[in-house]
Amino acid sequence: MRKWFFAGLMLCSFTHAKAQSFNLSDKGCATVTTSQEMQDLAAYIANPHVKAKTTAGVDSIPLSIHIVSKTDGSGRYRLDHLLTVLCQLNTRYKPVGFYFYVKWPVHFIKNTSYYVHDHWSGSQMMSQNNVPNTTNVYFVNDPAGACGYYTYGEDAVAISNNCSAPNSTTLTHEIGHYFGLPHTFSGWENGQTPANPEKVTRGPGANCSTAGDMFCDTEADYLGARWNCPYSGTKVDQNGQKYHPDSSLYMAYSDDACMTRFSNQQIGRMQNRLATGRTYLLNANSPTGSATIDTNINILYPKGTVYSNLRSVWWNKVSGAQAYYVKVGLSLGTMILQDTITADTSITLNISMVNNGLYSVTVVPLSDVNVCMDAQKRVVFSYTDATTSVTNVAGATNALTLYPNPANQTVTLKLDAAAGNYTLQVSNISGQNVMEQMITHQGGSSSVAFPVSQLPNGLYLVKLSGSREVWTEKLVVQH
Repeated sequence: MRKWFFAGLMLCSFTHAKAQSFNLSDKGCATVTTSQEMQDLAAYIANPHVKAKTTAGVDSIPLSIHIVSKTDGSGRYRLDHLLTVLCQLNTRYKPVGFYFYVKWPVHFIKNTSYYVHDHWSGSQMMSQNNVPNTTNVYFVNDPAGACGYYTYGEDAVAISNNCSAPNSTTLTHEIGHYFGLPHTFSGWENGQTPANPEKVTRGPGANCSTAGDMFCDTEADYLGARWNCPYSGTKVDQNGQKYHPDSSLYMAYSDDACMTRFSNQQIGRMQNRLATGRTYLLNANSPTGSATIDTNINILYPKGTVYSNLRSVWWNKVSGAQAYYVKVGLSLGTMILQDTITADTSITLNISMVNNGLYSVTVVPLSDVNVCMDAQKRVVFSYTDATTSVTNVAGATNALTLYPNPANQTVTLKLDAAAGNYTLQVSNISGQNVMEQMITHQGGSSSVAFPVSQLPNGLYLVKLSGSREVWTEKLVVQH
């Protein structure tokens, strides 16, 4: 059992602010394709068959996700948007033969100077937090005044939260830069005019393999600012031919809704970049999760009411899941009051709730290769100031017994339940796991002992969870 996964994946509660409107003309991409990258591209264009793709199937690429908030923890990127955007990323890169999987855990950084940063502080953020042998992506509020950028020096991508709603193409675009693609309007960035503009002409007289983005299957493009499709301009190239930039390409600056594809030459270049410059991604540990996740997710508590002394949510483990996305909000509306990604099967509700108020909770199982939220369970519950004596969430009050209690050396756990595999977790009053182990139960009544001699004096919570049951008991350690 990998304890670092459980500890690293938990995050604090968060109240989301209302999403801001975004004008496409306000921001763009701050990526600057270096001369070295353009030289590498030119070498590839001269001989595109050299190390184009090393595998006939799909290449799995590890993603390290960094969610940056203000120092006080506020303002971070919505996790449900993250999961949707990652799912869409894989749909868009399917023709490339790339599949991006999450390298757990998701990393949470509380630092206002990174949340809104210039290139210098962004470089510092990346150098201090990049995970080796993975593709590092940072979601921040303002990445150097742009929608996003890829930086060659620190070899990572930064994305603006406001440019990362579902159906946005910003991440797709910046990952394209990461794998060696320039803009389709290369040379026209920031209001510049290139010394050798790409001609509209294809065939005899064309310069498409030496100018612009160097791809001859992408149209000549001069539009270095965001634009809505279809193109209606009248600008002409040096030969007097009217430009007709292709709005469907992810590496252009057209409206998100217009973008649908990479060109064949762009795909070949990204495959080449992986095979020649990023083989460490292919040599990284393979994904360990399953694309198939059991859809039989069940919320065990609440069953209609959350009591003041049991402000928690509990659910069953499902096969194929490595983590769970949990979202708590009002019963009506879309406002999120608390959300988290956790490898546990319960969370503590740390939001303010009013007596008799109606709320909802949604639990979604995830794996490193499946974050598309295909399976989920949502229940509506009310909150009451009243208390409950229930400690067994599954309802079988005598299934779990601990003795002696208080204890100082060894505790015996007696279980009377169905056969199966169970997870035993012991946590302190701060909610930190101090012990965890798997128990295989043959059915009926049986006992297992576990040591507590190394635990400090205090109150602990012992939780035993199976595929459909969760029991908790309080344990006092007193030496």
